[in-house]
Order: sequence, then structure tokens, then C-alpha cells
Amino acid sequence: MMLPLISLSDLPPEGRQFSGEIRPDLFGLPGLYDPLFVPPLKYDLTVRRDDGDVIVEGSLSARFSLQCSHCPARLLWQVRIDPYFSCEEQEDDTLDLTAQVREDILLTLPGYPRCEESNVEPQPCQTEGAFAPESEFVPLADEAAMESPRADIWKALDQLPPGGAPPAS
Repeated sequence: MMLPLISLSDLPPEGRQFSGEIRPDLFGLPGLYDPLFVPPLKYDLTVRRDDGDVIVEGSLSARFSLQCSHCPARLLWQVRIDPYFSCEEQEDDTLDLTAQVREDILLTLPGYPRCEESNVEPQPCQTEGAFAPESEFVPLADEAAMESPRADIWKALDQLPPGGAPPAS
């Protein structure tokens, strides 16, 4: 299932409104840890022509189940793009916005979601307190004190003349 095909030759000069819901999964992400689409995707878009381009404005919303980046729990995430804007080249007489809308929605999802960051039902993460906060981080050793024995190799290479050939003896 996809968004309705838009016939550009039938568009009035002021544009046309397209609204609806899509329940079948148009995201098709197969991985175990990939976001899972929770239907429906709702759209309310106005499509109009502007010279050789097609302007799409309106709003999109969809819900996903995401894998927490710290624990095995899944969390809900609501994507709302309002206002939505897209400018498409007018190549054919019909326009299919499915791929563009799919990409725009997926790009808004967080890269490393956490249970407590859910914008639908925030909850404490199962790993809460299992890791030291950044403010308590103490480096293992001073970097200058951890000079590698291999550093001498670099010093030797730095002494080579330009061109890399060792001096003749």
C-alpha cells in the first residue's frame, strides 16, 4: 500500500488536498532491532504545481516501536512532521510521494533511543543505575603517561630525509 498516485494534469492552479491513513507497513524494515511501524500513518497534504516543480505541504504522523539502545525493552515513538514540506521535480504526469514520505519519516527517528526518552510513554530504563554517570567518569591514566613503546618507531621515521631513503653509509 502506498500514498495515492497524484495526477498532475488534474491539479487545479491552487492545488488539491490529500488526506487519509495508511495501515499496511510501507516501511518494511526487516531487522530484529529495526523500528517497527505501529499503524496508521496519517497524512494531510496539499499538492500544487509551481512552474516545473511540485510543492507538497502539510503534515505527517506515524508511530513506531523502537529498541532501547541500553536494554532489551521496546519503546513507543511518535513521529510528527508539521509543517511538512517537499519540492519534487515534475517528471511525469503522475506523482508518487510514497518513497519521499517514507524517507522523511524514517530520518526523524532517533538513532539511539532510550526508554526514558519515549515521547509517548516514557519509563525508567531497565539498566537505570547500572552505568556510572558521565560526571563520575575518571580516566584510567593520563595520556602523556601512557606513551607507547612504539612511539620510538615514529620518531625514527620522522628522522628520515625527504623522499624516504635512508642516508648512505
